[in-house]
Amino acid sequence: MEYNSYKFYGEGLTGDWWMYTSFVENKHRRKKEPSEGSPSSFLLFWIGFFIIFIFSLILLPFGVYWQLSHSIWVFLIFFLPLVFLGIHVSKTYGYKIFFAVFLSLLAGGNVLLFLGDAMGYKLGLTAKFDVLPEEVHLNLGYRYLYLREFRLDETDVGTFDSPLLVRRRSGGAVYGPVITFQYKRILSLSGKETKQPLYAICYSKDYGTCQISSLESGGILLRESIWEKDGTSFSEGSLFIVWKNRLDGESETKIMYSILFLVLVHLVWGIVVYFPTGPFE
Repeated sequence: MEYNSYKFYGEGLTGDWWMYTSFVENKHRRKKEPSEGSPSSFLLFWIGFFIIFIFSLILLPFGVYWQLSHSIWVFLIFFLPLVFLGIHVSKTYGYKIFFAVFLSLLAGGNVLLFLGDAMGYKLGLTAKFDVLPEEVHLNLGYRYLYLREFRLDETDVGTFDSPLLVRRRSGGAVYGPVITFQYKRILSLSGKETKQPLYAICYSKDYGTCQISSLESGGILLRESIWEKDGTSFSEGSLFIVWKNRLDGESETKIMYSILFLVLVHLVWGIVVYFPTGPFE
């Protein structure tokens, strides 16, 4: 607080005149008390809780039905608005809300990679069982197919090495490591021809081996090959099933651990809210 005085000079009809005035000037605004305007920890917790929960819930259908390559784009499309929402909410509730945005990133990745895929299989949304080989073309919308009344043709078998095709881009493709692929033709026991050539495949890295056994009955359906087709003898439109055991036990384990991870993420958010975090206070 400062005391200031000013002198003014002027001219009038009766001569010169002087005027003095003074006033008190307060240069500093009153600081807010620490508790004044601070958001409620209870309210902050529930805002962050719903940000994490709703973001995960939105991504769940994409994790169930969409392929991983497509789900990544969905993840980015939904995550960018979430970042802007976090910026907007942080103006009122502080920077702690960005922890909720970060935890949403972890929770969403868990839903896309594990929980959605396992739930789709377990609930039969993306898995079809006891499919006849000649009916595979009617079930191309499923991610997992398991067959019945089939046999593996031991005369139409082979192996080849090819880099794993990660994704295609306009004018080119992105490749992963070189993979050893083995394949066997799948035929129907009834003698009926399949509409499209159908193959069981397995693959391994670093010169490893894999086995295609008649004791197994299906796996992941590939509508596009995951290798470069040059040098292979497969006809156009061939379908491939990544041959493996039933995933019933594995899907239950994935669901259990994925849900536990989501619970852990929300617990971490509660710790962030109710415990001091230095500059984020």
